[in-house]
Amino acid sequence: MALEGKIKDFGMSDILQLIGMQKKSGVLTLVSPKDTVTISFETGMVVGAEAHHRPQNEILGQALLEAELLEETSLDRALALQKETGQKLGHVLVGEGIVASEDLASIIQLQAQETVYSIFDWHEGTYRFEQVPVTYDRANMKPLSCEKILMEAMRIMDEKPFVQKAIPSTEMVFDQTDPRRRRKVLSDDDVGRAIDQAMNVDGAPAAEAPDGVLQKDFPLSGVEEKIYRLVDGRRTVEQVILAGRAGRFETCKALYSLLSAGLIEETTGSRLTLSTGGHARRFRGRKLLRNLLAYAIMFLCVFMVATILGVRGGSALSHVAGDVLAWFEPLRTVHAGQEMNRIQFSCRVFYLEEQKYPTVLKELVRKNLLEPQHLLDPWGRPYEFAIRDGKLVLFSVGRDGRKTTQDDLERKFDL
Repeated sequence: MALEGKIKDFGMSDILQLIGMQKKSGVLTLVSPKDTVTISFETGMVVGAEAHHRPQNEILGQALLEAELLEETSLDRALALQKETGQKLGHVLVGEGIVASEDLASIIQLQAQETVYSIFDWHEGTYRFEQVPVTYDRANMKPLSCEKILMEAMRIMDEKPFVQKAIPSTEMVFDQTDPRRRRKVLSDDDVGRAIDQAMNVDGAPAAEAPDGVLQKDFPLSGVEEKIYRLVDGRRTVEQVILAGRAGRFETCKALYSLLSAGLIEETTGSRLTLSTGGHARRFRGRKLLRNLLAYAIMFLCVFMVATILGVRGGSALSHVAGDVLAWFEPLRTVHAGQEMNRIQFSCRVFYLEEQKYPTVLKELVRKNLLEPQHLLDPWGRPYEFAIRDGKLVLFSVGRDGRKTTQDDLERKFDL
């Protein structure tokens, strides 16, 4: 039985989550006014993605040209051999030693990832998933986890507005700032730089800089270093994206970081370079706030565990533990609401496949739509479930474990 419907009713994240959770194999076809995309799955992992109306630079041969991995004469020779032998272009390029196998694999992998990420901008159209046998290029395509794709897509959607505001067009051209100006910009923010270095905010080891001075003053991540080398005052942002092979969003984010730090500037105008200092302060402020919040949460969790383990009778520590636990109650309530949404979503999927709703929540576990722990509320008790008056009702007795009290939680969903 095919799973199909409208994207506006069943979002892209829900569709991928369903296929990944159930470890299904088959082909998902998405049709919108923008394009038609097919995504192949094997046991819940993405093993291929193709846009039917892809731009010229996304066709394999052209992508390799744009990534500066081969020349046009070599591509023409490979295309002629492909016509003679009937082999796939990638096999010809590697077999003739024109392109290294690892470079070919990186381009194919990147094209699949970029195609999948592009569909998260879709709000209109239809989807249809069919369970059919799937074959794919196992030598060059590494299966992608739906869970990781969803996490990465959410991160991109969260950060995208900031990056787009700084780099609104891929036709812009940037150049590296001169060494004297670069050193001056960096020396103006010694405190912020020290904090970033101490916390390793970029999450990646710093790369060796082109001139040694840059690395000392402003450690770059591997992607930032790679993109920095490609900024030469001639390449457009689009050309840097294609040559860098880091992905469209990751390249623009790296350019944004370099621009914010005053290490590059726009060559076609002063609109962006004049506001670099403000970008840098806001950029560092967000980094610092994010890390401080993470450390605060870690500290509270460790403190709570240590307190609970150390309580004895009515000691002062027990009162502290009670205060900490009370502080976490609103978080548990929010978590319960999210879990109820997850259960309701799984019930909808169950209905799509079985043409009926489950009679008990354990049926969702048997269908691999949920794990057993998802049926328990944050206080370790099973959610109560019922379908009445045309609504799906989920209920939790809350912290005190008693019904008809103030902390009861109930959610009703229309069927």
